Amino acid sequence: MTSADASSSPWTEDDLTEFHRIVLWALLRYVSPPPGAEEAGAGRLVRGVLPPPGRPEFTRVVLWDGHDPATSVAYDLPLVDPSGDNVSWKAIAGTLRRLAAGPEAAEPARDAPPAPPARDGLGIPVVDAAAEIARFQADPSYDLTDALHGAVSLLGPFAWQPEPEQEAPLTGFVLLDTGTVRLYVDRPGGPRRPPDRIGLDIALRDDEGRVREGFTGTMAAVPSLVRDDLEWARSEAEDPYCAAVYDLTQW
Repeated sequence: MTSADASSSPWTEDDLTEFHRIVLWALLRYVSPPPGAEEAGAGRLVRGVLPPPGRPEFTRVVLWDGHDPATSVAYDLPLVDPSGDNVSWKAIAGTLRRLAAGPEAAEPARDAPPAPPARDGLGIPVVDAAAEIARFQADPSYDLTDALHGAVSLLGPFAWQPEPEQEAPLTGFVLLDTGTVRLYVDRPGGPRRPPDRIGLDIALRDDEGRVREGFTGTMAAVPSLVRDDLEWARSEAEDPYCAAVYDLTQW
């Protein structure tokens, strides 16, 4: 999609700006290496997330080695695919992981070397990564952080939510293993129930062990589930961080 196509897009420029902001917030976690990884070398990190001038239908993500600005490369990633659907932040994050892993992970070898990339006003080389997004969407792969972020994001609040939902705020989480997370939620009281803190066990992988992508039915239902009677899902697990645990992994 080009800037000329933007006028025929179902999305307004305000919509595109909001998509860009969601990507920005989602990628903040990749700015620094994880704890303990500093000495071992963290690979490629996010240096910046920028709105490309004159390209509202793209987001520009700058990757670098975390130390030397000369290692920076900016990738322009489309916010809308050729069918007119917006590209999820998880697809953008997954594409960036492939790009950061090296050209062999992102794109098959070519017979002729690509032309040198253009540079932006800061002198950073800019690469159009629309083809990489298309390749990722044809053969996606996600990591556990994508599923975890999806599981908690409906429990906010987040800066892009103008009126964050506060009825059942997330107060903590812990991975029980590589496929299950326990979310700690402050459940509001009701006519016959005092307020309490509960644990919700959520599956992050499907039955075949693949990381879940997007908002599953369980994730979408969590905000309303915590306001209902959950005794049908009561777990025998004891947890010092909450009053009760509810198993939603098979729900």
